[in-house]
Amino acid sequence: MSAFTCISCHVAFKEASIQREHYKTDWHRYNLKRKVVDLPPITAEAFQQRVLEQRAHANQQEAAKNVTPYCNFCKKKFSSEKSYENHLPSKKHQDNVLSGPKKVPKQLNNPEATVDDQVMDEEVDEDIADDDSDEWEDDDEAIPITSCLFCNQKSVSLESSLEHMSSHHSFFIPDLEYVVDIEGLVTYIGERVGQGHICMWCGHLGRQFPSTEAVQKHMLDKGHCKMFHEGEVLLEYSDFYDYSTSYPEGGDANEEVELNVISDSGFELVLPSGATVGHRSLNRYYRQKLNPNPRPIPSRSAIQCGNYFKALGWTSSTKEIVEKKARDITFMRKMFLKHQLGVSVKANKLQKHFRRQVDF
Repeated sequence: MSAFTCISCHVAFKEASIQREHYKTDWHRYNLKRKVVDLPPITAEAFQQRVLEQRAHANQQEAAKNVTPYCNFCKKKFSSEKSYENHLPSKKHQDNVLSGPKKVPKQLNNPEATVDDQVMDEEVDEDIADDDSDEWEDDDEAIPITSCLFCNQKSVSLESSLEHMSSHHSFFIPDLEYVVDIEGLVTYIGERVGQGHICMWCGHLGRQFPSTEAVQKHMLDKGHCKMFHEGEVLLEYSDFYDYSTSYPEGGDANEEVELNVISDSGFELVLPSGATVGHRSLNRYYRQKLNPNPRPIPSRSAIQCGNYFKALGWTSSTKEIVEKKARDITFMRKMFLKHQLGVSVKANKLQKHFRRQVDF
């Protein structure tokens, strides 16, 4: 019986040098890993067969990566199989399927057609395909409000989609009780993720991803399945929020108030006390007590989503934080209007020297 054996591989050797060389082989390392998980060793022939199968599988994957998906109906190339699958259910593709594939008519029966004409036709076809392939990135569609922003799971309604995102991805809309247009907010976020490929949490830092799948994978891996709603980003979402109700009197306490003056429009007088005296012919209108600043009525979907989030233990922002956000939005709007006014004034002063219009 030979004195040189390998317990992991169940083989024997005649010399010690052959045993040492065996310990360096991949077959021995593979059996060692199987031994750790309490699996029996395999023979050298079985190991070689598995290596060949693994190489063949790797070659198939590499060949699949080199194949560029192409749509014959829309004449477009796609960077990945996933983007091609997302293109198939689009309305533009369905219309092109009904109308038939785009083909350039060629005169095959013309005896005067030369080889140069055929080459020129092929170059024209390639140019058309290249132009279409350059434009496929602009056709990225926004994520619908009934689809998940992180895994593209489709739901029957916006409420069920938000419930899925909150239960599976821990996604909540900040300050939901102050949202006046929840459908518009979710639509805008879907455009940012689907078309802009921007992360909802770190997108304000300027980072942009090459595709929708990339930004979704980033948000899932990094735990960025949440909405950043602080600082300068407040102005970006200000159209979907209304913080005026956070103040007892419906306005900012630090905001400058203009004194009421008497108006000489001929139909009403606004007294310094704030009272309005109207013309007797308009008595029926002045007797109507309308609220000049009506509070926006939240939609049914917003109420249902708010009740669902509260049932999960979601708590809204404190009054101090909400008032701070309202002051920040007001300040940024004033700065924006001031900058816009400065640009408008500068646009009217392009002339360096002015000629006096009156000379006397």
